[in-house]
Amino acid sequence: MILQFIYAFFSTLGFAVIFNLEPKKALTASIGGGIGWIVYSISLDITQTESTSFLLGAVALTLFGEIMARKMRTPVTSFVTAALIPLVPGSGLYNTMLESLSGNYSGAASSLINTMNNAGALSIGILLVFTGSRAYTYYQSTKGAIR
Repeated sequence: MILQFIYAFFSTLGFAVIFNLEPKKALTASIGGGIGWIVYSISLDITQTESTSFLLGAVALTLFGEIMARKMRTPVTSFVTAALIPLVPGSGLYNTMLESLSGNYSGAASSLINTMNNAGALSIGILLVFTGSRAYTYYQSTKGAIR
């Protein structure tokens, strides 16, 4: 488990450098990538469904990114974009292309649908946290008053 965290940390760090993040922000984004991967791995062991695991991993890393973005006074997308890299379903895309090139079109379609479900789960996880954060911020700014 620790080794997986380290792999996710360094893969995120590599993309954070490519995205030209400052060193402190790059390290923070890398921790978020590691957290997202660990939550994904643990939930995959528990639920045995990839889509749910991708959703929970995305929620964890986005929540971490939101908290750290507020503490460091920087846009949250700089953390989330880099931290999302370990969770990108690249193997699903590879398998889709492999099945397609080998002539197994039904296998390619099945792999593509699974990959799209996983990518959608990532998007929904990010969207849930972003929307919840904005709603909380709005609630705090109005102190619960309905306008």
